[in-house]
Amino acid sequence: MRIIFLNSWFGKTGKPFFDFIKKESLKTDIFCFMEFDPELFIKMSKILKNYDGYFEKGMELITLKVIDSMAIFTRKGIKVLDSGRLNLYKNTNKDTGFASYITFKHDDKTINLLNVHGKANPGHKNDIPARLKQSENIINFFAGKKGPKIIGGDFNLNPDTKSVQMFETAGYKNLIKDFDIKNTRNELSWKQHRNHQQFADYCFVSPEVKVKSFEVPYMEISDHLPQILEIGI
Repeated sequence: MRIIFLNSWFGKTGKPFFDFIKKESLKTDIFCFMEFDPELFIKMSKILKNYDGYFEKGMELITLKVIDSMAIFTRKGIKVLDSGRLNLYKNTNKDTGFASYITFKHDDKTINLLNVHGKANPGHKNDIPARLKQSENIINFFAGKKGPKIIGGDFNLNPDTKSVQMFETAGYKNLIKDFDIKNTRNELSWKQHRNHQQFADYCFVSPEVKVKSFEVPYMEISDHLPQILEIGI
């Protein structure tokens, strides 16, 4: 099974973004998108005709004048048992984000997947109480659920934060660390931010998840790089 996590940047890059999705749809089972407004969801639903879409509407982000939402697309035939949202912190119209989830069946196993858009402000990626609570909320949400767990997305965190280490302490594998990924941002991001941030995105999996491959290829389809995970549960 192949899963892609991507902060879509509201599809701002246009053709490169959509060309990537069309190409990857030939071999990808699940797409998890952050920064995905209602208009983009409608457009993507027409592109991903062989997928079922799960959309969680967020708040209006006044700095960009968009409704900052989340979407998950699953290839038709995947049996989704449940879907919904997990609020991570108190949203404002200047700082929106949350997590969306699906629970699905694959090879007679129940798999839990969470798509995360973590707290963006303040602009640094260091620990603050709200980000620590964010990690705690995610870990607690999955604590009572049976079956393999996959958590990915844009966490807005540096690698050396306690907010990231909390997942490792809870028993999750940190694939950014384990696969020695050098960065999850690109030139489109670095042109925007003076401090040249290298990281924001992560993928954590529970120990029973058999990771066949994990890569974060450099490309400029968004101001984030895609995380591409292949599992053999």
